[in-house]
Order: sequence, then C-alpha cells, then structure tokens
Amino acid sequence: MNDFINKHIKWVFSLPALIFMIAMIAVPITMTLVFSLNEWNLLMGTGMKFNWGKNYIDVLSGSEFWQSLAITVYYTTLATVAEMLLGIAIALVLNQNFRGKNVVKTIVLLPYMMAPIAVGLMWMLFYEPSSGLLNYIFTSVGLPRSAFVSAKQTVIPSIAAAETWQMTPMVVIVCLAGLSSLPLDPIEAAKVDGATPIQTFFQVTLPLMTQTLFSIGLLRFIDVFKSFDLIYAMTKGGPANASRTLNLFAYETAFSYYKFGTSSTMLMILFVIVLLLSVGVMKIQRKLVEYYGG
Repeated sequence: MNDFINKHIKWVFSLPALIFMIAMIAVPITMTLVFSLNEWNLLMGTGMKFNWGKNYIDVLSGSEFWQSLAITVYYTTLATVAEMLLGIAIALVLNQNFRGKNVVKTIVLLPYMMAPIAVGLMWMLFYEPSSGLLNYIFTSVGLPRSAFVSAKQTVIPSIAAAETWQMTPMVVIVCLAGLSSLPLDPIEAAKVDGATPIQTFFQVTLPLMTQTLFSIGLLRFIDVFKSFDLIYAMTKGGPANASRTLNLFAYETAFSYYKFGTSSTMLMILFVIVLLLSVGVMKIQRKLVEYYGG
C-alpha cells in the first residue's frame, strides 16, 4: 500500500480536488445538458421527454433570446470596459507614494466587501426619481433629472454604473499587484531617455502588464456576463424587459413558466458563448505576450 502511494503520490494529493471539481462543475453541466435535450414543463406534469434538440431550434429562432443576448453583450461590454479603465487609473494613482495612501486604499476597497443585493438596493435609493441623491445633485448643478432605471434608454448604463462601483476595486487589487511586480530597469531607462509619464505608461508599463490586464479583464468579462443578483435586485429585468439579460430570461422561463428544458437550453448556449469567447481572448493574450517578449 505504501509503495502504491509513493509511486502515485501526485495523484493521491490531487484526487480530493479532482473529485470536488467533478462534483461541483462537471456534474451540473452534464445535468443541464441532459435537461436541455428534453421537453420538461412542470405545469404539464408529464416529466421529461427527449425531443432531439428541438429546444435549441426553438430558442435560437425566437426573437426574445436574441434581444436578451444583445442586452447581455451591451451590459457586459459597458461594465467591463468601465471597470478596466477606472481600475487601471486608480491603481496607477495608488502605486505612487503619498500621505494617507493606506486610508485611500481602504476606502477604495470598501464597495468590494458589500453583497450585490445590498449594492443594488442602495443604488435604487440613489436612483429614486423624485427624492434620490443623484437627481438632487443633478438639479443642484442645473442638470435635468434622469429616469435612470425607470427608462429603457438609461437602465443598462445605470445598472452598469452600480456594477462598476462595486467591482472596480477587484481590478485595482490585481493591477496594483501587477504594477508592484514590474521590473524597474525598463521604466528607469525610459525616464533617462526623456520619456514623459504618458509615454512611459503606453510604451513600457502597459506592454509589461499585458498578461495581468488580459487575465483580470477575462475574469471580469465572465463574471459580468453571467451577472444575475445585482440586476435582479435593481430591476428584475424591467422596464419592459429592457434589462432582461440571458440569465434573467432563463430564470424567468424556469421559475415563472416552469419550462426547465427550455431554460436549461438557454444556459447551455450561454455556457458555450462564454467558453468560446474565453478561448478566443486567451489566444489573443498568448500572441500579445509573445509579441511583447513574455
């Protein structure tokens, strides 16, 4: 027995983690795939019935699916870009030495410690049309009031602002770690050559941080793409389905109309989209890292 353990020691130590991953990842994905290939409506009381992938044809041929997908892509792009730009900018500031730096870091990280539901409810108070804080500020400086989450045109940017406020600290943390690990020689050489801080950032710092930025960007993209709790707490997909992302659409299909087969189909399509986009981003990242010399 001891000889067997010594010979396969790497598998002995990794087996618990492997079993956990299979139980928590592979099993749910497999079950969702099985459900998606069956017609399963609890209101009918007939149980699951294999339908040869008809759910996929019905979902992909429906306009509601594509509308929800477009909303998801719009929301994800808006929030991810905003988080990355703000995160990099704040990290560059916090990477400098100044008085009260640790206090500022603590304040910046506070939103990340809050639950998404609490953030959603708090921002709904800010967005309240008649007595909300933001409209009070707008009117104080002479700007017109905004409907925020009550209007179709502004609901997605309003939710994306709340998402950005809460999750930008995560980008700041990763970017600060990346900045602190950069080699100082190229930066010092750029300063000696007379490069301005902006030139140094774009020509030296940014290329060196390519791998870090792509990693956190991919993580944030996936996280925002599958966002549910914040949007549900703020609008539940309204007004008039203007903020109904794919996750909310799948939830509504399953728990309002009890079409679990159709809902599982949407989730499988969402999974495939995220998987393909992630693979594409990682390939681009690998090429850029090779281009900039690793």
